[in-house]
Amino acid sequence: MDKHLASTLADAVYQRLTYLDKLVANGDVSSKAALADTEIYRLTVAWRRLLGQHQPDKHGRCPQCSGWWLRRRHPCSVWTTAHKHLIVADAQSSSGLARYASPASQPPRG
Repeated sequence: MDKHLASTLADAVYQRLTYLDKLVANGDVSSKAALADTEIYRLTVAWRRLLGQHQPDKHGRCPQCSGWWLRRRHPCSVWTTAHKHLIVADAQSSSGLARYASPASQPPRG
């Protein structure tokens, strides 16, 4: 992928994420309901496809994150990121942290 196409793709993805963030933060009830009806499904499909690409091979290594010289063991950074944002963040929000807090605004763990 050339540099211009990669930049265009990244810009489009970040713009969509910004749009969704704004809709969650500022949207009315009907907008948020429509968002839930469409975007939650799209995001779960995307996560499943991404995680599927990072399933460990028969040697317990991530085929996407491994290179010729360095073999990455499972779980790779994609799986740990998914766990952090889908499981840990959910547990933190149910314990009183802000539900829509960005990762940067959450207190450090450990």
